[in-house]
Amino acid sequence: MSFLLLMIAFSLTGIIGITNKALIEWGLSAYRELYMLAFYGTAMLLGGAVLCFRSQESVPADKWVGLFMGFSGAVSMLFFLIALGHMPGIVVFPVRNLGNLVLTGVVSIAAWKEHLSRSQWLGIALSLVAIWLIY
Repeated sequence: MSFLLLMIAFSLTGIIGITNKALIEWGLSAYRELYMLAFYGTAMLLGGAVLCFRSQESVPADKWVGLFMGFSGAVSMLFFLIALGHMPGIVVFPVRNLGNLVLTGVVSIAAWKEHLSRSQWLGIALSLVAIWLIY
């Protein structure tokens, strides 16, 4: 089940990437803010519906984490769309994804004291090399 959910997330992330690139390629940059409002507004509505459907109460920390994630995601999406308008997607997509991999690895080590195997360290090192080669 976990693998299936991972593949669904992978596919949906790919679809989001395609729509991001289409927004730029089709000359719809003037609608960037509306696109982002639809993207994050839909997420907020779905999240709210799930909370209501489950009749689950949230604590204040949940709301702050949600606001932080939404704000971070929106700023990230804005910079990503701007980058797509100035650089080819073949550069922007891999650099963003590999950068996420490296940052997640570093934060996991620093914040949660996770221990990486040699192959995971090698993966992070190769990601840095790949970013350098692509850029």
